[in-house]
Amino acid sequence: MKAKTMIATAAISLGLIGTAFAAGVSPYGQTGDLENVALTVDNKPIADKGILVNGQLYIPAKALSDQKKIAFYYDKDSYNAYLFSGGGDSEKTVAASVAMYTSSMKNRDQIAKEIMQGIPYETDDYHSGMMMQDITNITALAKGLLTTSDSIENVIQMRLSQNKLPNLTLVRQGILYRTIPLDIMQDRMQSLADELGRQISSSKRRDMEHVADDIQKAVNSKEKAIDSLEDWVSSSDKRDLEDVRDYEKDAKKYLYRAIKDLTGEDLENPNKEEEGGLKQAVEEWIRKKAK
Repeated sequence: MKAKTMIATAAISLGLIGTAFAAGVSPYGQTGDLENVALTVDNKPIADKGILVNGQLYIPAKALSDQKKIAFYYDKDSYNAYLFSGGGDSEKTVAASVAMYTSSMKNRDQIAKEIMQGIPYETDDYHSGMMMQDITNITALAKGLLTTSDSIENVIQMRLSQNKLPNLTLVRQGILYRTIPLDIMQDRMQSLADELGRQISSSKRRDMEHVADDIQKAVNSKEKAIDSLEDWVSSSDKRDLEDVRDYEKDAKKYLYRAIKDLTGEDLENPNKEEEGGLKQAVEEWIRKKAK
């Protein structure tokens, strides 16, 4: 899951738009070692330039989006670009194209298998050697969920400043990618808490149980935030927007607290020195065991 950028620069190979010089140096300059090509769209020259790569003409997707020739979505996390014909402001075309794309998106089980394949989360035969890696993984997942606040804020600003109806399907999908692993890891977190209690202290067990509780509260708050966001986008009711802000505030509060308990990091005060967290307690336990 889950930050994704709704407008980004991608390149598509068209081969038919632009003027290319067969040899020598382009009079339109260069981008790095690549020759620039002047672009004309519907008999109208535009400021953006294409580039030649091994004889192939590549055109910035944003340039065509600005000319209402395509719309696109770029997922920077996976390096995938999704291009939709019909123009940057063609809501019906884009909505239909996105619907086609999202209809093939993975269901909950597929997402879980894809994301969790590198993260052990079985609770059987849990042993102390798993503690450090679990703390690292849970922290990374919690930080990932924090990044979805950027997507939600982008939607709010798009609606407020541009009065556009954003596509929330991709935002919801991004949140799913970040909440599902944390849901799956709940039993694993309890096993980690139990092992911390056996190996270190009962207070550390309670600390981990508080982490698991805060993370679950954050997941619930984030799910309520996207529900309220959908309500606000369709209704423009200020109370719905206030609900989004409140749920987002709660989610951040719980995640900040969980991360601080896990690693000692204070994300609200990044310049502050890290305090003792579960990670440090396990590191100290490892050092003592090694003696």
